[in-house]
Amino acid sequence: MRPIAQATLDRLAELFAQDVTSAAAARAVGISKSTATAYRTRLGFPPAPPRSAANRSTLTLEQKWRTYTRAAEGGHLEWTGRHRADTGVMVMTHHGREYTARRVAFLVRTGREPEGTVTAECDHLGCVAPACVEDEPGRTRARGQLAAVLGLATPLTECGRGHATANHRRYDRDGHPYCGACRALTDARKAAA
Repeated sequence: MRPIAQATLDRLAELFAQDVTSAAAARAVGISKSTATAYRTRLGFPPAPPRSAANRSTLTLEQKWRTYTRAAEGGHLEWTGRHRADTGVMVMTHHGREYTARRVAFLVRTGREPEGTVTAECDHLGCVAPACVEDEPGRTRARGQLAAVLGLATPLTECGRGHATANHRRYDRDGHPYCGACRALTDARKAAA
């Protein structure tokens, strides 16, 4: 740690007592942030408390999500908010954290965090209606029931490559079963090629 003048040390102590961050204190006295942080520890001051953003929304997550939806025919909801430029995924930011629109829709409907990817199970392109979205276990359960009704369910306990169907069985939208582990391997090979 680089030694600093007593006047600088006294000024740092004043700033730290006012809950100024190490970075701001370093700028104020003309030293590096790492030096200010080291002196903060040496002087016995805890890290500065996080500042709340001045423009932080007073809306709840659900309220803000609803501002980006618009009603569509058949009870569906369309997303009017932002899409990620690289993937096109519908997203929003709330209190500094990014959420996918369908994840919030799932939270609205169920009150719990989703497991795996949340997708719309309806045929309405871009739908984010809470009644239309499902997480991976819900999708597997609903599509498994469809497979049973259509007579597509299989009694096999393993796929052709030996993956246990109890852990890896998934279903297409039309109820046809497939192995999720095998599909993931195929997708990885395609991505690598």
